[in-house]
Amino acid sequence: MSNPNNSSNTTTSTTPKPFDWLHGGLFFGGGNNNNNNNNNTNNQKDDGIDRIDSEKDVNVLLDGINDNLQATLVLTVNTEVTTTTTTAAAAAAAAATTTTTTTEADNPSSSTSTTTSPSDFLAARLARLRFLLYDERRITSSSSSSSSSQPHYHSNDSNTNPFSLGRVTIPSVALSTVQGLAGAHHHATLIPQLIRHLAVLPFESRKHVAAIFNYLLVCGLDGTDRELYIPIMNAFRDYVGIHFDDILQPILQGYRNSHDGSTLTDVVLHCGSMYRSCFRHVTLYRELVTTTDRVRRYVFPFLETYATLPNFDVSSDAMENVKAVMTAGCDGSDNESDDDAATQQELSELSAAFLTRDYEAVWDERFNPNLLSPDTNYMTKRVALQILSTVLLTRSNYAVMIRYVNSRTNLIVVMKLLRDTSPHITLDAFHVFKVFVANPNKLPEVEKILKDNSQKLCLYLETLHQDKEPNDPQFAEEKKLIIATIRNL
Repeated sequence: MSNPNNSSNTTTSTTPKPFDWLHGGLFFGGGNNNNNNNNNTNNQKDDGIDRIDSEKDVNVLLDGINDNLQATLVLTVNTEVTTTTTTAAAAAAAAATTTTTTTEADNPSSSTSTTTSPSDFLAARLARLRFLLYDERRITSSSSSSSSSQPHYHSNDSNTNPFSLGRVTIPSVALSTVQGLAGAHHHATLIPQLIRHLAVLPFESRKHVAAIFNYLLVCGLDGTDRELYIPIMNAFRDYVGIHFDDILQPILQGYRNSHDGSTLTDVVLHCGSMYRSCFRHVTLYRELVTTTDRVRRYVFPFLETYATLPNFDVSSDAMENVKAVMTAGCDGSDNESDDDAATQQELSELSAAFLTRDYEAVWDERFNPNLLSPDTNYMTKRVALQILSTVLLTRSNYAVMIRYVNSRTNLIVVMKLLRDTSPHITLDAFHVFKVFVANPNKLPEVEKILKDNSQKLCLYLETLHQDKEPNDPQFAEEKKLIIATIRNL
């Protein structure tokens, strides 16, 4: 027979008391240890990486990026020191690690595997800064292209709002970022440090660094809202100019490290994109090409080594850099504004002066022997021929063109490329060869080669890319003119 007292006790223990949900101290700070632990966990989460996604203060983000970078570098150095220990020490460390791992597996509460590293915080803050910059551009771009005279953006926070009282103002996120990076305090060296240590940053962080750098450097060049960003872009351009060597040296170092296999390919590609962004500006391009010393440091390595590396991605990127430097101002755009046209003209004149001044070092010592030799890979030869054709046909490069096409050695190089096994190479070589033939003031040694080989040249040119002629009347006319000119020599 059951005990009534026991039944009563059971009922009492299972029946909830009024306001029993307050007993845990949800609002009043009381409660058991489990509740305290949950509160601590939530506080740690609030103070941790999740809070970065809601951060709007650019200076706070820059402070965090700087601190996280330094902490990441310290951990990297410590890791490198650890990997250089003796075999015995390494074995002991491995044993200790195994013991620790076993202990943590037995006692999950003691595990530190979920601890967020400084590199994780760095990646999160860089991603947040990139998002703020891009989101601000989305807003200003949509507003400037809208038919409404008033932007549809409402906020009481004038510090983060790119609009103020219905009137478009300087975008505050981009402005604060540039002011924070270019200001006279510890952030002034943040960009050079990030680029210098790009290889040790997490994969996503590397992408964010390059994206932020490129965005700030070209944000005023394109877009319907470009006028808003020109002052910001120019301020960052001036900052890069002040730190020119500090920025260009680590960019080139990324390619050097790829040569010895110590750098991942994506690091090189990020370095290449930043390199090319710099030289869309006249002032930075002038910094590069005004002196032969800087050309030797920051241009010649691409001609000498990086453009011919076996890694296709690296060599292709290096050739893009060669093209950007040697054909500056020759973008072929037909819808330029007056300001754009003036910029392109100034870039072209600077490029012509550099190519003329350093003619032997560029063409005779590096470009022809390294990029147009029979041993050069297909991609490098093709891009090199396209670069050469662009340079020779650019009006500001007249002095370079006359000197190049009056060289017997150069003519022989191009005639050999006319017989290449690749139809694309032969077509590109033709566009260079025609400049030699069309030159009205040929030197005797050049004219002699054309005369001595006139019959073979004409027969070959008549069959060159015949399938292309029906769809490309300009090419067909050029072929006829070149053949006729050779026959009339």
